[in-house]
Amino acid sequence: MNKNNNGIDINQIKITSLSRIQGQPQVINMLKVQLEAHFHIRANNGPCDLYFGPVLLTGPSGTGKTMVAKAIHAELGNLRLIESNGVTVNKKTELFSILINADADTTIFIDEAQGMNSKSQHILLTALSEKKLYVPAGIASAHSHIIPLANFTMILATTHEYQLQGALINRMRISCPFYYYSIEDLVEIVRQRADALGWAYESDDVIRIIAQRAKRTPRLALNRNLQTCWHVAQCHGRNLITLDDTNEAFVLLQIDENGLDSSDRAYLNALCEYGKASLGVLSSKISLPGLTVQRIIEPYLIQEGFIVKDNSIRVITQKGKEHVMNTSHKIIKDTKNDH
Repeated sequence: MNKNNNGIDINQIKITSLSRIQGQPQVINMLKVQLEAHFHIRANNGPCDLYFGPVLLTGPSGTGKTMVAKAIHAELGNLRLIESNGVTVNKKTELFSILINADADTTIFIDEAQGMNSKSQHILLTALSEKKLYVPAGIASAHSHIIPLANFTMILATTHEYQLQGALINRMRISCPFYYYSIEDLVEIVRQRADALGWAYESDDVIRIIAQRAKRTPRLALNRNLQTCWHVAQCHGRNLITLDDTNEAFVLLQIDENGLDSSDRAYLNALCEYGKASLGVLSSKISLPGLTVQRIIEPYLIQEGFIVKDNSIRVITQKGKEHVMNTSHKIIKDTKNDH
């Protein structure tokens, strides 16, 4: 905190308890039950090889999987958290090092687990199933050998569960699907974070607007929307976020009333022009890689009913057409007039 007892950055606040997490009730309730059962068994002299999980967290980006993973780590009271991602652990030496150095007080969290190749997934599956690591010759010695592994806690998070091997998915004892948040949950998340940081706001309307323009994801509501609104207020010499600050922030961000940004609108404009089109045509039209369009832009537009997929063809809905017409003259403002 600074000298005014206000926070300066969204990420200063760390969530260390599942009870402090707003939204995703099906996930939180499931994990609470699993944790309570785990501690009960351990308190009653459960098996010496008892360990929690493994846990698989699935769902759209920005919906709180990393936050929940860290809350699980804190709830377990583990002393060490090792964080990595699917692409990084494709380096065999990296994955081996993580597994060998983990002990019973270690939580291993692999984010974007869909980035793991088949070999890494197989190594991880064996490690979880047998608590052993089969080290081929040439990595640690001239001969192949087996290394016993500790009862560490493993948490995987992925936005694309279908890219993981079925055997690995089935090995995860606890599976938690995440979904987009309700506006009411997002309002409370934004309010909770603003209050914790000591960031005052003019009215509840400020909090609601910030929540409504977040594509129903906490990451955007907090890291982008709330943080930018606070920066705007600070630029005007205030420790209070006003409605004017909020409106100015979203003009700067080019975020409309539905939370869509310039790339989203460019996509909808292109699709409105064609009526229907393939992914390749649309990605070329808006100058973005097809994978980016498919994974970043389209999921929310589909979820909210702006577009539909018909096999490999994308079709704009009436809702999508109306959005294009209603926002075409609202978002892009003449910055000269603002000055």
